[in-house]
Amino acid sequence: MARMMFCFSSLLILVLAALQGIHAVEYSVTNKAGTTPGGVRFTNEIGVDYCKQTLISATDFIWSLFQQNTAADRKDVPQVSLFIDTVDGVAYTVNNQIYVSANYIQGYSGDVKQEITGVIYHEMTHVWQWNGNGQSTPGGLIEGIADFVRLKAGFVPSHWVQPGQGNSWDQGYDVTARFLDYCDSLRNGFVAELNKKMRSGYSANFFVDLLGKTVDQLWILDLAALPGIHAVDYIVTNNAGTTPGGVRFTNEIGLEYSRQTLISATDFIWRLFQQNTAAADRKNVSRVSLFIENPDGVGYSINNEIHVSANYIRDYAGDVKREIIGSIYHKMAHIWLWNGNGQSPGWLLEGIADFVRLKAGYASSHWVQPGQGDRWAQGYDVTARFLDYCNSLRNEFMAELNKKLRSGYSANYFVELLGKTVEQALG
Repeated sequence: MARMMFCFSSLLILVLAALQGIHAVEYSVTNKAGTTPGGVRFTNEIGVDYCKQTLISATDFIWSLFQQNTAADRKDVPQVSLFIDTVDGVAYTVNNQIYVSANYIQGYSGDVKQEITGVIYHEMTHVWQWNGNGQSTPGGLIEGIADFVRLKAGFVPSHWVQPGQGNSWDQGYDVTARFLDYCDSLRNGFVAELNKKMRSGYSANFFVDLLGKTVDQLWILDLAALPGIHAVDYIVTNNAGTTPGGVRFTNEIGLEYSRQTLISATDFIWRLFQQNTAAADRKNVSRVSLFIENPDGVGYSINNEIHVSANYIRDYAGDVKREIIGSIYHKMAHIWLWNGNGQSPGWLLEGIADFVRLKAGYASSHWVQPGQGDRWAQGYDVTARFLDYCNSLRNEFMAELNKKLRSGYSANYFVELLGKTVEQALG
């Protein structure tokens, strides 16, 4: 056991070390609308220092996601500037300068810090991504890649479409981001490879080169991958309909939307953990029920039932729809994933459930950043970040770990999946 903890500790140290370093890029943030209502809200709820750190974190995340590990792999950008200004729309990027609308910040009714963080990740993608050298690259693809980064970073707004929705693959933004996420599930690092190809030009054949199918074929497969009807019944009941929290649930979330989220979460979990081809790979669950009522805390799952607190919905100060979506993905993970036949430590199970929430793009704004936390076995968001790092070391690591947890639990699973020792696995 001591040796296992040493290996785990060594791996966590490497996680931290991988996130350190000083980029040869200068970052500046200027609030040019400081006396306007939006500029004041920016100062009070977000701040210049936080935005500067987010620029740095977004750069590090994008370089890692796009496998741009050397200066030769990426654009030569010596400086990135962000301005809070009275511009139209939400934000735009030009000449490595990001402009965010103070009017948008003023009017946003939700967790504005979370929202602007996501906007920054989107806009920073435009700074670093290749655009096909201006050769008729579909605008929807450029924006979709930027929203793909936002998705993978965990800053998905509640108004985004669910996986498998949309009218066309190049519709742009969230629709294209979900499609690219599907493509990335077929070949790990697909979007990184696509971005590399777009350094010198663009061709629809890039999809064929990387995945062996045309983009239109992939779009059809993506739609088909989200079954219209699973062999599972989904029921949502608001048992707190007359309470303030129950009323807020009805007004801002709703029964039908929650039911659709249960279906989408199931499909996402099946695909993420490679349980989408054979019923024998997953638990035999014929019905999932979601109840809005008054348990303590946020909620809990038991016997294929999810209980969500109406009091929590009532008191949540932010985008409650997005928060409850994330909570549903977490709780659905407990329903579908294996638990080591009762032998797995609780922190691991909660970490896996939050890993699902993270990969679906619904991390909460209060979550730790990658590499933070006291220990990898802390549970929830800390363990989720650690597991995400492990999954980056070996594609499908989490799917394989879940398969092993079907019959029991052993700390040796990490060593078995990442190599004879952690040090050897990491090279």
